[in-house]
Amino acid sequence: MSRLKLALIGLGRMGRVHAQALAKSTEIEVVAIADPSRQSIEFAENTFQNATTFAEFRHAMQHAGVEACLIASPTPLHAEMVQHALDRQLHVLCEKPLALEVDVAKKLASEAESKKLVLQIGHWRRFSPPWVAAKRLLDEGAIGDPLMIRLSQWDANSPPASFCDVKVSGGLAIDCGVHEYDLAEWFFGEPAQAVRAWNLPLVEKSLEAVGDVDNLCAVLEFAESRTAIVDLSRNCRYGDDVRTEILGSNGAIFVDLLPTGRTRLATKDGVVEVSGSQAQDATSAGVENQLEAFVQAIKVGSASTVPNGYDSARSTNIGHAAIRAAKSGEKVVV
Repeated sequence: MSRLKLALIGLGRMGRVHAQALAKSTEIEVVAIADPSRQSIEFAENTFQNATTFAEFRHAMQHAGVEACLIASPTPLHAEMVQHALDRQLHVLCEKPLALEVDVAKKLASEAESKKLVLQIGHWRRFSPPWVAAKRLLDEGAIGDPLMIRLSQWDANSPPASFCDVKVSGGLAIDCGVHEYDLAEWFFGEPAQAVRAWNLPLVEKSLEAVGDVDNLCAVLEFAESRTAIVDLSRNCRYGDDVRTEILGSNGAIFVDLLPTGRTRLATKDGVVEVSGSQAQDATSAGVENQLEAFVQAIKVGSASTVPNGYDSARSTNIGHAAIRAAKSGEKVVV
């Protein structure tokens, strides 16, 4: 069977992570690449010798034979680029979030669905071995009914204030938070109902001028009084630290990436490290596996098995609700 012909749009930090995964893929052939940076184009030409490079994303999408595109451009460009891809009847894998405006994300999701195109969002943690193992254990009933989830993403440093601007990236509550909100809904198997949130002390004072914070805690409320506690920080001085803890009626599941990915299961019989959950680089593993899921979704003609545009709209909506809740001090229904 022929490989899926793909255009890669954007070669920033995550774009290069995607590029390395694409270079390993046996199911995808990168035939076109777009980025306005000459340095990025040189990287692309060294990584994909047979691909044609462009400075303009439209030209890459229009390149002969392109069937799908991977969009890893800056967040404010996502919606325009996805719309252009859908107009050209291309399947899309887009970095999160799909759009900062929830209504725009919903519109794009609906259009992709009506055109029978796959619109997948880059929530790679759903495909990374530690979280895949956690979801499998949860679905198998290994810890009984899930009651409470704690999700932590502590980054070592803040990006430049220009990136943290809530109008550019959505700020901490959206740029970082959407991964955690998506996991919470995925684990519970249902949408969140309301959010409470608190901005914690501001360490990087330059963020105040762009409307962002560097420490935030949000509590997502689900049916039957179940909760997900999300704590986000850009002040983890010992390095990036990402954890997920799921408390159930008969035990708990622990995921952490410090220093490498793993999952542990705790029950009355003790604590064990789960076989197959280990990942030296959980990000790269998740990005590689989500490419396989993207190809499979195209083959079956449905985005129902992957994080899709509707999922992205919900996680972005939760992020906006967290921002409002932190400012008002009140619970916000989502």
